Amino acid sequence: MGDRRSIKTKASIKQAFLTLLNTKAISKITVLEISELADIGRSTFYLHYQDIYDLYNEIEAEMFDQLNQFYDDSFPIKDHHDIMQFINKLTDYIYRNRTLFNLLTNPEDTLLTSEKFKQFFKKKILQEMLEDSRDRTKSSLNEETESLFIASGVVGVIEDWIVRGMKEEPAGMSLRIHQLLMKLEE
Repeated sequence: MGDRRSIKTKASIKQAFLTLLNTKAISKITVLEISELADIGRSTFYLHYQDIYDLYNEIEAEMFDQLNQFYDDSFPIKDHHDIMQFINKLTDYIYRNRTLFNLLTNPEDTLLTSEKFKQFFKKKILQEMLEDSRDRTKSSLNEETESLFIASGVVGVIEDWIVRGMKEEPAGMSLRIHQLLMKLEE
């Protein structure tokens, strides 16, 4: 019973934090504000998190775990449908979690940076390249450069979409990213 209550409390804390993040920089958010919005005591907050940055780190780790799961579910690529499936999941997830992803483009907050995002995807793309050439265990400079180019391009397009307020539906954004990636294969 206590475990379910703890899960609900943490979810409430995270939701309150993300709600505040819609209107304030993370450095301006206080534990008191989160506690009031989550309808808990400050001591309850501290039972679960050391501070606001500890809370943020857990949210970010969950986000990267989810992205990792999307990637692993879609790869290795057997056909173009697999990559489209991944891009659809990615853009839909970003759209549904726009408050968190707005941090990517907020110059005041340097927590979720496009560099972290790029490095995540670069690592996943390199891993995929190495699996395609099973006889090697180390990537070449060309593969490093190619994976960085692809990751930087996709992250750049996503950042632009976020900056423009995500007015385009995730499906439309997915299609545009997919078309760009397919041009690279030509």
